[in-house]
Amino acid sequence: MTTRVRRSQDNEVNSDDDEEVTTFKFNGQIYMSYQEMVNAKRKRNQDVLEASGLLKPPQIILYTTNATSSKRNKNKQAQLKVAPQQPSRRSSRLSQSEKPNYKEDSASFDVVVKKRLKTTKATESRIVSPSPTAAPPAAPPAANSVRSINLNTKTLVLGEKGLIGQMMDHTGKEFVINESFSLAAYPEDQTRLAGSRLSFNKYCGVQEFKNAVFLWINLGSKDNPVVNDFLDDAKRVTWFGGSRMHDESPVIHKLLQYGQQDDKVSNSPHSDIILWCRRYQTDTKQFTPYVCFGRLTYHSHVPQSHPLKFIWNLVDYDELKNHADAAVRERFAAFTT
Repeated sequence: MTTRVRRSQDNEVNSDDDEEVTTFKFNGQIYMSYQEMVNAKRKRNQDVLEASGLLKPPQIILYTTNATSSKRNKNKQAQLKVAPQQPSRRSSRLSQSEKPNYKEDSASFDVVVKKRLKTTKATESRIVSPSPTAAPPAAPPAANSVRSINLNTKTLVLGEKGLIGQMMDHTGKEFVINESFSLAAYPEDQTRLAGSRLSFNKYCGVQEFKNAVFLWINLGSKDNPVVNDFLDDAKRVTWFGGSRMHDESPVIHKLLQYGQQDDKVSNSPHSDIILWCRRYQTDTKQFTPYVCFGRLTYHSHVPQSHPLKFIWNLVDYDELKNHADAAVRERFAAFTT
């Protein structure tokens, strides 16, 4: 609490000479300065703490062992030093037989270890190196999966509304899948999946159908770890498998099978592998929509390479090179040079 008093100089009653002095009141006493009042509060707090006992150091309780606990510990230690006795009671049948020897000499142990190591290595070799003719079966597709759809590839490429040399109206694989389904899917599949959204893997460089395969190729992209290119005046093209593909992958077996079949009627090369290409545009930094470059047949590949490298023949090369539509010819030349 702060109070103000007047002090007169020389005890004269003259208001002009009076001096106003500020005092501080705490706990019933008046202090002439703020610091004196603070010191009084600190002393009061110190006295309260000492009276409560909070400032006393904690007592350390020392536990001593009595004679009883010490004796008990000695008895326990003595029991631990006594070696455990083997059971001496045996059945009449076992008492007549020779006692088993659980100690194994080093020679027999080495034989067991070597035999086990040999068996383990043989097992590992079978796991790491499977039979080259045994391809693991692919998982069954979902009802709306593209892998459950049959395509008429000749209709898709060379039909009345065939897509040979045509650039899609929109970018992305989904548009290609839906367009191919509407143009060339078998009637029973179109009826079964009418109004359904088709399921496919948009991140893979190969798309399986039930009886066909689409290969996706990017051209001109600097970020690709591999470079796809057209060879022999664009009559052939390179394609690289995905990072998880190997010689025994089911899709690789399928590509080799489809790429080496012939048309039984005309005895000419035929394939159900369709090539789709898109080119990276440096000015817009985007890919063009996909263009259908027709069917592919097998030329060669490098086994056990990673990624697997293939070279494919363009079955419809002449159709692309000499197409009646000048836009198709110019587009084919722009993509392949």
